[in-house]
Amino acid sequence: MKIVVLGDKDTTLGFRLAGVHEAYSFEDTTHEMERVRNKIMELIEREDVGVILITERLAQRVEIPDVTFPIILQIPDKYGSLYGEEQLREIVRRAIGVEIKR
Repeated sequence: MKIVVLGDKDTTLGFRLAGVHEAYSFEDTTHEMERVRNKIMELIEREDVGVILITERLAQRVEIPDVTFPIILQIPDKYGSLYGEEQLREIVRRAIGVEIKR
């Protein structure tokens, strides 16, 4: 299964360098949000996608469908988490069952 990242140019570049399968960058404009929604729906319909990572700031601008598969996770972007460190740890713990310690 593939891991796909949706986010700003710098965040997706980092994931590309880390070896993620596919990464799509979007600008923070109203026009781009329609492209983001279309890309999410396209990825959900694909059978080879297992995880979709989307930056928190981008996820705030679009409606994320409530699906069980593929797994859709919000991640911090280059500016950090919108939700704070504790909430981010809880998200990771619930998503993958690993507790992150300081």
